[in-house]
Amino acid sequence: MLRLNQKLKIGIIGAGPAGSMIAYRLAKAGHEVHILERKSSVERKVCGEYLCPKGVELLQDLNLLEKLCHKFSPLFGMVLVSPMGEIIPSYFPQTLREEKGLSLHRKIFDENLLQLALDSGAVLHYKTVTNAFQKTDETWSVVASEEIFEFNFLIAADGRQSKIGNHLGHVDNIYTTRIALHCFLPRKISRGQRLGEMHILPHGAYCGLDPVSDDEVNFSIVCDSLRLKTERPKDIINQEIKNSKRLSEMFDPVTDETDIKIVSSLKNKNHFIAGDNLAYVGDAAGFIDPLTGEGIYNAIQSSTILADCLENYPDVPQALAAYKKRKKQLSFQKNILNHFFQFLIRRSFLIKLTVKFLKKSPERASNFIGIIGNIHDPVTGFIKMLKA
Repeated sequence: MLRLNQKLKIGIIGAGPAGSMIAYRLAKAGHEVHILERKSSVERKVCGEYLCPKGVELLQDLNLLEKLCHKFSPLFGMVLVSPMGEIIPSYFPQTLREEKGLSLHRKIFDENLLQLALDSGAVLHYKTVTNAFQKTDETWSVVASEEIFEFNFLIAADGRQSKIGNHLGHVDNIYTTRIALHCFLPRKISRGQRLGEMHILPHGAYCGLDPVSDDEVNFSIVCDSLRLKTERPKDIINQEIKNSKRLSEMFDPVTDETDIKIVSSLKNKNHFIAGDNLAYVGDAAGFIDPLTGEGIYNAIQSSTILADCLENYPDVPQALAAYKKRKKQLSFQKNILNHFFQFLIRRSFLIKLTVKFLKKSPERASNFIGIIGNIHDPVTGFIKMLKA
């Protein structure tokens, strides 16, 4: 049994925010930490580049907010836009201390967090493609490109298509018909206030906007993949811009030069999560359609929970059992919320009722995006909405 009062040799697969955060915490605690990353450098990820107020508060608690995010602009809320074009400006409800999120540039954020881990003593192995994983007694053997690594404890932070998870049979990829189209667009006009936007589009699709800077918007559309059989990604985006008065005011049509990424398989389930000197963090521990949350917060939150458990329990098995229990609780809440929203946005009459309900009170709209933005758990958020 691995005791946590001894120095452990720990392997972390993946140098994204989840891997870098747990590497920082464990290296700082005195363990020998190695990060294995298949790419040759940090790249800008395909994601919403948004950190919710709860995530800002978490980084404050860790005394990392200034170190990691001092260059990023605040985000004070979200504009909700219905398929009928009705607009509901909403502001984040206050957490214990925060009432703002942040618009992040993922490459800069990831570089800052990785450097923090390296400054704390973690060792980074770039261009290290892992091929096989095997557990013997108290040792994990990781077969990589040109080397075999041996660790006391292994952490999988290798994303929603986790190679470890698939190799060990811990992850079930759930192939839905939904895809995300993602790009960065210059905007024609500035709305002044720093608010993100969520547009509910016809037929259960939706569009998310994050103003990363005064000139650039992180733009994504989640829709049915069947549209790709008859439409190009560029045509899908242009069609939605054309059909929306607000979007057409903000953006010119995209061109063939626009770099559009397609992300599929918007859901997976990890039925293992932690045990046997192995733990999953970030998207590798479970990933759902990002309507009800965002990956950056999930990454730093899961790594923080795991690090706290490893600090507060005497041995690895007890720490992993506590981590697994907490992760299951959070995943259950998120899945319930996700199913509710997916049910809602596919039914126009329910959207109309919801819009009517939210427009009656700014506090209702605020608590609504408080649920989406991780500020309220679903039950608390809905109670606050009903009382408003």
